[in-house]
Parts: sequence; C-alpha cells; structure tokens
Amino acid sequence: MTRIGICLLTVSLLAIFLIGACSSASKRVAEAPPAYQPTPEASPVHIAVAQAPKLSEVQQAVKRVFKDAAVIDTKYNPNFLAGDFNGDASQDLAVILKPVKLEELNEQYPPWLVREPRSNKSPRTPLKIEKDETLLAVIHGYGANDWRDPEATQTFVLKNVVGNDLRVHTGKEFVSTNSGRKLPKPQGDLIGETLDGTQGYLYYAVSTYSWYDPKTYQGDAPEPGMFHKPKIMRAHAQKAPEVALITAEELKAKLANNEAVTIIDVRSSEGFATSTTTIKGSMHFKVRKLKSRLAFPPLKDLSRDREIVTYCACPKDESSIAAAQILQASGFKRVRVLQGGWNEWLRANGPVQSKPRG
Repeated sequence: MTRIGICLLTVSLLAIFLIGACSSASKRVAEAPPAYQPTPEASPVHIAVAQAPKLSEVQQAVKRVFKDAAVIDTKYNPNFLAGDFNGDASQDLAVILKPVKLEELNEQYPPWLVREPRSNKSPRTPLKIEKDETLLAVIHGYGANDWRDPEATQTFVLKNVVGNDLRVHTGKEFVSTNSGRKLPKPQGDLIGETLDGTQGYLYYAVSTYSWYDPKTYQGDAPEPGMFHKPKIMRAHAQKAPEVALITAEELKAKLANNEAVTIIDVRSSEGFATSTTTIKGSMHFKVRKLKSRLAFPPLKDLSRDREIVTYCACPKDESSIAAAQILQASGFKRVRVLQGGWNEWLRANGPVQSKPRG
C-alpha cells in the first residue's frame, strides 16, 4: 500500500472513532439523568396580617363615632392600641380621649356605652362624663375592614382606667404571666397597664369590660345585661321596654300589600353616605337626634298607634334597637326592629329606592 493510501486509511479510521465516541457520549447524556431531582418549591402561603393603626385613621374613627364631642389625648404615649379585645376575630381600637363637648357626651341616648370597670356601682346607674376626665374608648371592629369600617360604631367609653405603659396582651400571655393565680376568662386580647401603682389588666367578658387586679380579684360579676344580649334578657336586666323584631320577608309582605308602616333608617352617617339606596319608603335620622326630631314633622304628626320599623347596619342591630326604645319611651306602641338590618334586607332582595338628594 502506498504511503498516501496508508494516510487516508488512518484518517478514515480516526474519523469513524471520533463520530462513534460523540454519538456514544450524546446517548449517555440523554439516557442518564441525575439521580437527584430537586422538588419544586411550594408557593408561599400569605397570611393576612392586620395593619398597625395610623394616626390619621385613628382620628377618622374617633370623628366617626364622637363627631366633635371628644378628641385624642396627646399627653399619653401610646394613646391608641389595636387588638381583638372582645374576642370576635375582628380587630378593635382602644384610644385615649379627652372630652370636648360634655353635653353631647352625656346625652340621654348616646350611641356608646359608658362603663367604669373598677367601680362596684351597678351598670344600671347612669354614669356621667366629667370635664377634663381622661377616657378610654374601645371601638369594636365590623366587617372586613375591622375598626376602620364606616359601620364600626359599637363603642364602650371606659372611665378611670387610663394608667401608664399600656400594652396589648394575648390570652396566652396573660395566663402565662399570671400562672398560679385565680384568673378570669377574657374573650380576646387584654390591655395591660400600671394603674395607681398596680399592674393590672382590662379585659372583656360577660358582655362588658372589667378590671383584673391580681391581688384583689374574686371572680367575674354576674352578666350585667348589655345591648349585645338577646332582647328578652336585655329588657329584664335594664328594665327597658322589650323590643320586638320583624323579618325582612315580613316587611316585604307589608310593603307588597301597601300596609301603613313607617320605616326609619338609623344607619351611621358614614354608612348612609356610602350607600346609594335605602329601603323603599324609609327616612333617615341619626339615633342621637331622633328624640329631638320627634318634635318636628314628619315624626311629630305620626299617630302613637302607627306601626314603625327601625333598621341599621350594625352587627347586632344595636342602633335600631336604641332607636326603637327611644320611640317606645315617647309613646309609640307598635315599634319593631328589622332583624339583620340593611344587610339582611339586601340579601332578601327587598325593594329599595334612591337616596334623596342633598
């Protein structure tokens, strides 16, 4: 074989070897995946966390409930706290206030409850707010927006309970810190503070706010009868007129039959303002102004035998119950509260009308 032939044969064999090697390598890569396959990372679970209160939001809440009758007391730091103070899984707001307009704070039918947790006085005894008194208002949350919601107006005004170093404590923290002592059963978070030299706690139980002093606590008092209670229990406890209820379906039937019934909307100013409609034929009044409005038309001209239905958008119909009691105390004999209020009326597809302009 010639030298040239030998060279060509060598080159050919080398090419065949390289092609085979490449093919074999490619095949091994394709058929031999790594033994370890990383597991795809799970999508993180996002848990909604309640936002810390901002001063501007707190001021709006105070304005919503108290109008100009009280303002935030800036002498204290902190002067507001957020937590689930009544154990309903909705965030509430506790804010330190100072009175501005005593006449409005002490009106006969205020849209809040005044209590003195450290006093042994009966809750049936009306409490008056004094000039320059320091108050702790607890605004209960409502709906998805908690205490920021326009309908969040259910409020306790607490006297003589503002001390130093106010801090929110969970129920577990409270039990752990006071292990071995006789304890109440709070329904939610507590507010710990130093008051008159004693470290104690404000807590919600049996429908009101109480004070826990670890040195003197003897047990929770009997349930005092609040507006959160069922109507019969509430009536016996406070000796207030029993308030009857009417369902949305019953009221719809009355309207369909053109029966004579006066419907009074007592939703909060903000709740009324954000709505575009009201129940058909209703008229809107503020609860705090209802008694004085009875002296003027159209309420002045109503017969005391006229059937009246009140409604609001509160979690437990608090405002409409208060309005019904005002009407009953003024001599109206046939007053009922729309059970479930505005929200139930919408769910029942009850007839509505556009709000009057102005």
